[in-house]
Amino acid sequence: MFTAPQISTNDDLKSRSFIYFYYNNIRYKFYNGNKINVTIFPNHAKTLKERNKLLINLQNAYSKALHNSWNPINGTETPQEINSIRDLFGDVLTEKISSPYSKFYKRDLKKICEQFLSYLPKSILEKDIKELPFSEIDGFLNQFKTSGRSYMNKRTSLSIFFSEFVRKNILIKNPISRTGKQKIKAKLHEVYEDEQLKNVLNFLKANYYNLYLCALITYGCMLRPHQEIRLLKRKHLSADLGQIQLSGSENKAGRIRTVFIPEYLKKELAERINKTTNAEANIFTLTSEAFNDDYFKTQWSRAKTQMLKSNLIQKNHTLYSFRHTAAVQVYKRTKDLNILQQLLGHSNMIVTLKYLRGLGEANNEELRNVLPTL
Repeated sequence: MFTAPQISTNDDLKSRSFIYFYYNNIRYKFYNGNKINVTIFPNHAKTLKERNKLLINLQNAYSKALHNSWNPINGTETPQEINSIRDLFGDVLTEKISSPYSKFYKRDLKKICEQFLSYLPKSILEKDIKELPFSEIDGFLNQFKTSGRSYMNKRTSLSIFFSEFVRKNILIKNPISRTGKQKIKAKLHEVYEDEQLKNVLNFLKANYYNLYLCALITYGCMLRPHQEIRLLKRKHLSADLGQIQLSGSENKAGRIRTVFIPEYLKKELAERINKTTNAEANIFTLTSEAFNDDYFKTQWSRAKTQMLKSNLIQKNHTLYSFRHTAAVQVYKRTKDLNILQQLLGHSNMIVTLKYLRGLGEANNEELRNVLPTL
């Protein structure tokens, strides 16, 4: 039994790159094709582009050899004698970083990997993963118990590594399942009242136009502000400005998503996109480059400080409150969770239900009216 060969490399030509795989749960790594009689030497390359091309060739050559019943145990380099904790975590991180996951997912995995390996004593890092004491895992996670959300996020990220070890038959069971759980306090994105919504949008339009346009799209199209909206390009808008279409890689749901543009938003978008003919132009910067990841977060923080002083909003109002407000309004009109789920782009109805917390508690008369009849 073997795993698919993977590439381990970086942007430093002085650092040796290699491919590795697991055969009968033992890790093997190879720097060239000598052991399978092919002349591929990635580390002799003069440029990163050349080395990466040779590494892919080396990866394919070993993959073909393995599928043709080549046995790495006889007459090969000496394998790693143990599945060391340091190597295994590094392998999984390399695989995840080179896969088409979101940059935030990769960022979280890289961070937890660095934190966990730094936490472990050096004497343990080179030991076999099976010898990792559970107390070290539990102790590491306990550092983050000051916040339920922080703890559970760290627990989830760390669990991904151990799940991979289980999948590769290196471990029998994921030890994270033995660690405690903490309840996450839901963050309330308080919905806006009708008059309040108008006042907030008017303030943003006058003082933070990009943020205003983002909020209007968040409300009118129910897209997510920090990624889906921030990265919108002219090409995503239909010719008549009736629709926005995003590919699977451009929205959180991971599938093609089409949303309709309401009339009150068309005018704002028309004025903006008429300033450029470049289909690749971002609708906010009007260039091929988008604003940085935290642009709208920073803009909202500045605007919120001013709006709180003017009593335009309350503490729990956020940029996402525009999306939640829209969700509540749609549900009040339709009473249909399936429609709301489609508009929000959710794959899970449970997530959609969370958006309706803004409906608040029903009064006594409402409770009386929904009693079952006979």
